[in-house]
Amino acid sequence: MQKEKVYELIGKLTMQFATIEHRLQGLLETLIGNGNSLVGPLFIHNMPLVALLRKIQLLSRCKIQNHSELLSELEQTIKKIDALREERNLLIHGDWKIETTKSQSIKVRDFKMRYDNGKWEEFSETEFTETTLRTLIEQLDGLCNEVDYLVRKLSEIQFNKNTCK
Repeated sequence: MQKEKVYELIGKLTMQFATIEHRLQGLLETLIGNGNSLVGPLFIHNMPLVALLRKIQLLSRCKIQNHSELLSELEQTIKKIDALREERNLLIHGDWKIETTKSQSIKVRDFKMRYDNGKWEEFSETEFTETTLRTLIEQLDGLCNEVDYLVRKLSEIQFNKNTCK
């Protein structure tokens, strides 16, 4: 795999993950109510992805409990995004080994300390091929479309101000 192709695919993945996070922030703002311009900058925009997903899940269960089909779609999308969090962290924060382009795969090291089978491991390596990177890009494209759809549907709903008391 050529280095330029690897860099292109990693760049696209990074942009897609960032786009999904921004769209999720918009989704959370919609659930909270777009009436206060300080909610996003003060409470949402610096939130880690895991916390963002949890807040969306909790608030949606209150706010759209009477819209079971939409709630189900939202929860399925959140599950899919949550399942990709480790890959996201690895792709963005991992130590890429791209010295050689003769191989059909590239390796990314994750430097999280973990205790496994009686000994400490400093890192693990994950292997990616061009095919696996492209598949992830396609998944992220689909998830971005799903989040856009959910934001549109949520914007059409009149939320009951007395929910989640």
